[in-house]
Amino acid sequence: MASTAIGRRVEAIAGLAALALLALGCFIILRPFLTALIWALILVFVTWPLFMRIEDLVGGRTNLAAGLMTAILAITLIVPMLAIGTGLAENATRLFDQLQALAAEGPPDPPEWLSDVPLVGPQLLEQWRELDSAKIAETIRGLIRPVSQWALSIAGRIGSGLFDLTLSVLAAFFFYRDGVAASKRMAAFAERLAGDRAQRLMTVAENTTKGVVYGVLGTSLAQATLAAIGFWIAGIPNWLILGFVTFFVSIVPPGAPLVWLPVTLWLAYTGEYGWSLFMALWGFFGISGIDNFLKPYFISRGSAMPLLLVFLGVLGGALAFGFLGVFLGPILLAVGYTLVREWSAIKTEAVREDLEGAPASDAA
Repeated sequence: MASTAIGRRVEAIAGLAALALLALGCFIILRPFLTALIWALILVFVTWPLFMRIEDLVGGRTNLAAGLMTAILAITLIVPMLAIGTGLAENATRLFDQLQALAAEGPPDPPEWLSDVPLVGPQLLEQWRELDSAKIAETIRGLIRPVSQWALSIAGRIGSGLFDLTLSVLAAFFFYRDGVAASKRMAAFAERLAGDRAQRLMTVAENTTKGVVYGVLGTSLAQATLAAIGFWIAGIPNWLILGFVTFFVSIVPPGAPLVWLPVTLWLAYTGEYGWSLFMALWGFFGISGIDNFLKPYFISRGSAMPLLLVFLGVLGGALAFGFLGVFLGPILLAVGYTLVREWSAIKTEAVREDLEGAPASDAA
């Protein structure tokens, strides 16, 4: 009897070890693609109602509907990213050429508006004229290598992002096609794992995902629209590309000032003080200001979480998991918050029942 029990225990431990090794192997194989696959899941989850409408329009042909949705995602996401990458590459090449020309020719003549700067204009003009061209050229030559390395790093990140995005769009086709069957398997797995609480947790995760995606992407879209309008009014070149850049960088807080603040400084450098002041006010109160209430509002509506947890989820998720953590952080906090709240409610109810069932003398 003892040897039989020991043998069963060894078999159980060996089975668990084999399952753990299998899970570890699957994780190692899929690890390079996890970010793209999670992005695909988020995209499919958010756009699932649109997919269902398209499937109805094409007579229930799931493969055709999945192909059409994949094409829509590619046009909506990949094409703008290609345009942004091309624009940034052209601007980086132009900057590199300007640095080389500046190193060879020395600093340009001082701008005419420099002498008109109140109080310090004449002193700045005099110091500009006394600049040592040789030292400046040597300093600029020292900057060429870091700038080129920075440009290569940015190009590598854009290329990696395009690869992940393309893989996400391709994976989305299969998620659309097999989404119904996969959701049933997921529901059965969650029920076996969490019991009766599984459906509530899945509802919380679903509502939080919708709130986070709509809040983050909706706020980014609003900021990009305001930024593009402001850039167009101020006469900024490539204002549309800068608007697209604002959309992508504003997903991670605080990203929008990384675009409108350099534009403001550039306007001041070129002597457009009025437009620079306009851009500063438009960026601070309009582009960045809308992020302070629009994003927490949408996310808190979807998850019923306190605004502090919403903020910590977005910011902490970005710090822990990068770009994808903006979405994962609030979702994980929402599920954990729901578990703690239900657990505390169950404990409180149990204590109340014990007190009500106790004899009066014991209660006293």
